[in-house]
Amino acid sequence: MKPVALLPVLLAANLLAQAPPPLPVREVTVFKDGHAYLIRETSLAAADGGRVVLDELPVPVLGTFWPYATGGAKLIAARAGTDTVTEAKTAIDLRQIARANVGKDVVVVDQSQVRIEGKLLAVPARPGDDAGGGDLLLIATAAGTRALPFALVRDLEVKGEFAATLPVEQQRQRLVLSVEGGGPDAKVGVMYVQHGLRWIPAYRIDIDGKGKASVQMEATLVNDLVDLEQATVNLVIGVPKFAFAELRDPISLQQEVAEVAARAYANPQLANFLSNSLMTQAGAYRADGPAQEPAPAVEGGAANEDLFVFTLRQVTLKKGERMVLPIRTFDLSYRDVYTLTVPFAPPMELRQNLQGSQVIELARELAAPKAMHVLRLKNASTAPLTTAPALVLADGRVLAQGRLRYTPIGVETDLEINAAIDICVTSQETETGRQDHVTRADGTYGRIELAGSIELRNEKPGAVEIEVRRRILGLVDDVAQEGEKTQLDLVQLWSDTDRPTWWASWGWPHWWFRWNGFGEFRWTVTLAPGASTKLESSWHYFWR
Repeated sequence: MKPVALLPVLLAANLLAQAPPPLPVREVTVFKDGHAYLIRETSLAAADGGRVVLDELPVPVLGTFWPYATGGAKLIAARAGTDTVTEAKTAIDLRQIARANVGKDVVVVDQSQVRIEGKLLAVPARPGDDAGGGDLLLIATAAGTRALPFALVRDLEVKGEFAATLPVEQQRQRLVLSVEGGGPDAKVGVMYVQHGLRWIPAYRIDIDGKGKASVQMEATLVNDLVDLEQATVNLVIGVPKFAFAELRDPISLQQEVAEVAARAYANPQLANFLSNSLMTQAGAYRADGPAQEPAPAVEGGAANEDLFVFTLRQVTLKKGERMVLPIRTFDLSYRDVYTLTVPFAPPMELRQNLQGSQVIELARELAAPKAMHVLRLKNASTAPLTTAPALVLADGRVLAQGRLRYTPIGVETDLEINAAIDICVTSQETETGRQDHVTRADGTYGRIELAGSIELRNEKPGAVEIEVRRRILGLVDDVAQEGEKTQLDLVQLWSDTDRPTWWASWGWPHWWFRWNGFGEFRWTVTLAPGASTKLESSWHYFWR
């Protein structure tokens, strides 16, 4: 085959690859949880007879898909279905090239170098084989019609204009927007929420050792959803609520359509949601529970109800790509604080029945507590801080990486970095007394008295401020060294992220939570270099 015949094939493939999508993404709002609110839009002038066809069906969250038309145009319908479409497919092998040029005058050279000239009549295809073709060439020669097996074809020359593509029928799911009317500025589009595009924030915090921190914020866009071409991207700080995030809109033509109904009947709250019952006949549903291209430009941030938004312009990012973008740089004030939390253990009566693995687990929990170095940052910037990893540097050297938590404007937050090994800690807990036969409403109990002490010594070269917290199971009694005592709700412990790992694996007597509580002692002390202090407290609990 002549090499020049491949040039139209390559040109056609390149044109197909560069074809713009019928509904490009104009704007997208990206949430950290991977949901994105997309606005895809085109001018009505680009529509074919008032129809815009999107071959890539969206998979929206149930109830978030909204087609629209503007500029005097009227949206008639948005239809999702399976259509038989004819596509021009690039011919990539000898059989497909032969099929694409049926009806042309050809010269075929067989394996014996015999030239066969004539008109290519057909390349019979097997049933269901729309692209490949069969094993025979039917050629009308001067002597008659010749059937030549493809296995004998060495070369094929097409005379005249070369066809590089062939029509292929395929079943394709498509979204068709039908519009009528409209002026020169009319546009048609869709907006919807779909999972697959997220952004991941990160901070770099340079501290100067004198109370000033230079902060840089960046965002990593993770695009597994759709191509973005010069799009506006809004990055959202905040937690959006999508009540039906686990359900897919029927417009997606996926199995979730059946899944919607299945979940609705399985979930009593959703049982009537998709039925034909009137609103007044059903209870209301309530859900609780990311040539040289121009660099994207960040346009600061703005509050939007409960969310905060950073806007980036001219973002180009293909599906499957990732992009890191600088968002903002600002200064914060901070102070060095040291925190110490003394872990608590189950009552001694429960510990007597420990198994080997539980002993190891409890010993690990109660190992010598360590004071932690914390940067207490004051958010005096113009935007809230979002939950993100934070890389901390001092004098250009990496000091630690911590987890920055969401912090509104004007509020302080603690960024825990390293264990303060130069602050020595010793903790003790002892039983100081036991009173038997204490009568309660449901029987007789024993009252166990306990005392605790925490010894601190500062071996650092400078003075330190230490915030100490000791939590106990029982009822608080006394606290010394100007400490504070608080009786807490056990529900608070049940939902607390500081709850010890052994908590859920212990079998608590049914009466424990009736007569015993959950308490806390707190101290704030300042220690000069080489200084030490002892913090004391007492409490009790009932047991039978």
